[in-house]
Amino acid sequence: MKHLLLCCWLIAFSVAQSQNPEKPRLITGPVLGAVTSTTANIWICYKGNGQTMMTIMDTADKTMYFPTGFHKINNSKGLSALTMEFKDLKPGRVYKTVFANPLTLHPKCIFTTPADTALEDFDFLFGSCALMNTDFSRFMLPGAAVNIFNVMKKQRSRFMVWLGDNIYYLGKQYTSYDRMFMRNLNVRTGFVELREFLASTPNYATWDDHDYGWNDSDKHFPFKDSSLVIFKGFWPNPYPVKQPFKGNYFTFKYQDAEFFMTDDRFYRDSPGDTAGDFFGKEQITWLKEALLNSKATFKFLIVGSQVLDDSYWGESYAKYPKERNDLFDFIAAHNIKGVILLTGDRHYAELSKRNWKGYMLYDFTSSPLTSVVINYRHVKGYHNSFNVPGSLFYKRNFGKIALSGPAGNRVCKLQLYNNTGKRLWSYDIKSSELETNTAPVK
Repeated sequence: MKHLLLCCWLIAFSVAQSQNPEKPRLITGPVLGAVTSTTANIWICYKGNGQTMMTIMDTADKTMYFPTGFHKINNSKGLSALTMEFKDLKPGRVYKTVFANPLTLHPKCIFTTPADTALEDFDFLFGSCALMNTDFSRFMLPGAAVNIFNVMKKQRSRFMVWLGDNIYYLGKQYTSYDRMFMRNLNVRTGFVELREFLASTPNYATWDDHDYGWNDSDKHFPFKDSSLVIFKGFWPNPYPVKQPFKGNYFTFKYQDAEFFMTDDRFYRDSPGDTAGDFFGKEQITWLKEALLNSKATFKFLIVGSQVLDDSYWGESYAKYPKERNDLFDFIAAHNIKGVILLTGDRHYAELSKRNWKGYMLYDFTSSPLTSVVINYRHVKGYHNSFNVPGSLFYKRNFGKIALSGPAGNRVCKLQLYNNTGKRLWSYDIKSSELETNTAPVK
């Protein structure tokens, strides 16, 4: 029966192409997005009538799966960025992409759905600030550092979390929908190391200023609606079917961890007003409810800008103290167990640790992946009083987190790696430490 279905699909595909003078052509992809035990999101970019050009196959029993949901955006040149949703997959099985045109060149996309089993150990990667030039300057500027994606691929982690500045809009690239579309596409097509990494592991992404708009852009960025459409069109994230308000935010779960991917740009006020919004009132309400209702052992709060640092140098949540303090007070007062912050933007890496009314908060900053490094030790007046000694690193890097141990006694191991794959430091946090301690702080 399955072979008959495949034959029918190939015949329908051939008939469709005979009626369309432009045969489908894969431009780039696939990019593996959200994967659960029974679903998968996969992204491609193509030209022509290509919405049916790819399926996935269970490598064990050779069952073919066809996409049941689509999200597509186009540009004025007839290019289509398409996210396909596959459902009713089997837990713990290995799947691979299958293209109708056997001559289509693309990276191997083979993935395993999580097994529907008891709690297990796992790890994931994260990072930010991936500047990749696509013109002649790529050989002199940070685009030449893309080998870090080969290094990260070798980690064979369960998934990757992109913290923002995943690409950089340069010059006038953020001034129109089509220019933003082509900038994203050129980065995806221009670097084989990036393409292979994106096809090798599930990816979850939020943004920061450089893949939202201009440097330090906020809610006043005039093309933010177009930017949001482009970002959602290029990243196969598990966005809710109906989002109550605009923005680039969502949650996803893996084992006993939940990830709260926040949007720190769309509603951000300009700095200077201490009562201004960072996430915005609607997103803060959503975030508080999501944290309060989460049953996860570890709750990773993903933010583009650094959160705990009070130095007031550069961009940080500290410039919006009313909203930030209210969120921290909520976490401590409601004893939202297991909160850990993952942040980017800074162009260096560090771990910050801060006691907030009895709750020990951790902020693990990883930056940059390929972009230039900024050494803040030479910035006059800059000092992060919450820095964990020995965690500062002023070269390209990526973060890795491993969760292990039995239920009720889980351990979160924070790890920083350089761009050659050398582990620089690690820091263990027991799940029992991430809760409000009402005892007096000594």
